[in-house]
Amino acid sequence: MKSTVYTRAADFLAAAGAFLEQNEAANNLLLGLSNILVQKEQRGESTAGNLLYTVECGSGTPILAILLNSKNLILYCYGDDADTEAAVKMAIADIRQRGLEVPGVVGPVDAARSLALEWAAQMQLEPYVRMNQRIYLLDRVNEIPYAPGRLRQAGMQDHETAASWMYDFAESVNENMSRQEAANKALECLRDGSLYMWQDENGIPVSMTRKTRPTRNGIVLSFVYTPPEWRGKGYASSCVASLSQRLLDEGYRFCSLYTDLANPTSNHIYSVIGYRPVLDSVLYRFNRL
Repeated sequence: MKSTVYTRAADFLAAAGAFLEQNEAANNLLLGLSNILVQKEQRGESTAGNLLYTVECGSGTPILAILLNSKNLILYCYGDDADTEAAVKMAIADIRQRGLEVPGVVGPVDAARSLALEWAAQMQLEPYVRMNQRIYLLDRVNEIPYAPGRLRQAGMQDHETAASWMYDFAESVNENMSRQEAANKALECLRDGSLYMWQDENGIPVSMTRKTRPTRNGIVLSFVYTPPEWRGKGYASSCVASLSQRLLDEGYRFCSLYTDLANPTSNHIYSVIGYRPVLDSVLYRFNRL
């Protein structure tokens, strides 16, 4: 086996892109974040703090691809158990040699478990499952009843609402996000035109979602949130279905998204709209012993 560290995301995608695109929707996070890094490189911006890494088998084909940033180690691995174990141990040895930290692990269930357990054992940490996830794909929107109102792109006049909802969304999934971070994230989304809201028949915003992380053929929906007082009225379904259809109409072959398997309501909503499961994923975090 051979490991390679890439200083440029463009080189990483040249080496691992075809491997990851064999299951493009399942790898929307790895591919999407890598594409964002490529765009930063093209603008001359720094991408320091990101480790891009592959392990190849004897044929030169990657069996493990990793992006390590300040939040998580995101991985995809395809091989038998012995190859996976060997690739994981090689990756961890290289990461430790570089003095890097792994704050969390995201990836397919078996591969993520293998890496999280190995990292924890070597670093004397206790791994725990932060979230069991499912990745969905949609290439056709089902016919569903829409709530009264319409989808619209959020504008700067929505900044206060968007910031508040992003903070509440993060809190609902137990992610750490300060009020200021939420305000900054909302401003970023409004500036790049990625945030959408469903407004009711009175023009009141009642639900939101965001388009993000485009890949070669697809794009991701995230930040799906409806305040408690507006739930149960079909607003989230209408918001997600409408934006999904708009993105397909724009030329994307599919939309994808992550769900928390502990939330049966959202999983049911997405299935009704037309999203179907493609891969189960898991997010690990670590406690010190």
